[in-house]
Amino acid sequence: MLKVLLRSRMEALLNVLTGAGRTKKAQSKGKLVGFATLMLLSLFSLGTLFARIFEVLAAPLAMLGLGWLYFGMAAVMSFGLMIVGNAILAKHQLFEARDNDLLLSMPIRPIDILLSRLFLLYVVAVVIALPVAIPALLFWEGGLGVPGIAAFAVIFLLVLPLLNLAISSFLGWVIHLASNKAKNKSLISLVLTLGFLGIYMYFSFRMNSMLSSLAADPAMLEKSLGSAAPVVWAGRAIAEGRLDLMALLLGSAAAAFALCLWLLSRSFIRTATAKGSVAKAVYVERTAKLRSPGAALLIHELRRLWASPAYLLNGALGSFFTLAAAVYLAIKGRSLTALPEWEMLSSVFKPLILAGLCYMASLVFLTAPSISLEGKYLWLPKSLPVSSWEVLRAKLRLHMLIALPPLAILSVVTALTLDYQGQMLVLVLLLPTVFGMFSGFLGLFENLRHPNFNWINETQAVKSGASVLLTMFIGMGLVLLPILACLIFSDAVTPELMGWILLALLTVLSVLLYYWIRKKGVKIFEAL
Repeated sequence: MLKVLLRSRMEALLNVLTGAGRTKKAQSKGKLVGFATLMLLSLFSLGTLFARIFEVLAAPLAMLGLGWLYFGMAAVMSFGLMIVGNAILAKHQLFEARDNDLLLSMPIRPIDILLSRLFLLYVVAVVIALPVAIPALLFWEGGLGVPGIAAFAVIFLLVLPLLNLAISSFLGWVIHLASNKAKNKSLISLVLTLGFLGIYMYFSFRMNSMLSSLAADPAMLEKSLGSAAPVVWAGRAIAEGRLDLMALLLGSAAAAFALCLWLLSRSFIRTATAKGSVAKAVYVERTAKLRSPGAALLIHELRRLWASPAYLLNGALGSFFTLAAAVYLAIKGRSLTALPEWEMLSSVFKPLILAGLCYMASLVFLTAPSISLEGKYLWLPKSLPVSSWEVLRAKLRLHMLIALPPLAILSVVTALTLDYQGQMLVLVLLLPTVFGMFSGFLGLFENLRHPNFNWINETQAVKSGASVLLTMFIGMGLVLLPILACLIFSDAVTPELMGWILLALLTVLSVLLYYWIRKKGVKIFEAL
């Protein structure tokens, strides 16, 4: 039975990666190649970010003979990324999966259900580790022998994923219990997840100060890491080919995973079937408010968003980042413009910052999974005494309500603190907001064309699937292409010109997508 469950988990994962929907029809080769390409591009984009980090670190650390620190830092970054990516997923996979009750009612051992779900989390952890591990290995200039390469493979493919399973499962269990007993589950999940992400980003941004300390006294840094001995062991196992340290780490990780599995197996049924505390219903007389159909549908969409931590975190995470960036710029922006180098480099940085604002706009994916999330209850909005256009418009209005105000705030703060003037001032005030509107139209367009109702938990619907991937990559492409055009055709193309071209293009595409949704999209929705 365990083999059947493992095969089922892998099929579900492949369905997500290949954009399979509710039907059982075989995917065409073109779609398979297309979605495989999108997933590889996604991993490549993340790997490019870490490649820039390791490219800077490799030469000086190799020169100082500090390979242990280089690979130790790579292990820490990889492990932190796994925790951020898997903690909430573990909560949904292990304790809140839609098919938990069905599987537990069948003659299947709970330990088999648990192992199959942990195996899926292991695969996800390995995939997350690759964009860090591969650049770290490629850019290292000190050379590695066969023992070092073996230690590298074991640490990144076994040790770190097993430790991640133990810690992510524990964190997922804590988040599940905390949110299950709280009145507002979404708020608890949101705070805890953003806390994990904030801690990871804090240590990532603190890396420059760590390197400054290293340059001053590298020996002192190694002594200070005594409390984090596994980091030193991992670095030395790879850089020096210490197979004894590799075996010690592998044994420790296996023991942590075994303990986690034992604890989870003892409480899995009770935790997975717990429905949480139910408050006693108290009748309170209130005057009913008369609302228009559009307002009522929008409130329904807002409640749907707030009731789903997965939807809120993944779909609206860009809005949280946007507000955080606005606060950071309001506090630190003036100190940046006060630097002596700012006046000389502002002509380069101002267009890049504008591109960053557009990228922030592309990170909000509220419409891309909005139809898929209806799942087996799609008949409910279709049976309401309102037009299909009203239902679709409510999803668009939700996106605009969540995405546009933070973008407008960030645009104004950026313009004021970084002294944008002339054409760039107009662009920084208009372009991110128009980009946010376009992302909403594009997400709903793609979800109408590629709905996915074949999901086990909501995380799968909002984090993957054809509509989400296509919306994400089209948005990234529209951010990167103007930058590449300015770099390649620097003599003929100015950032201002590319900004106006992009603004005009986004405006035209937004209008076309709006009318497509209004006419053909309504018919597609009614036929689903």
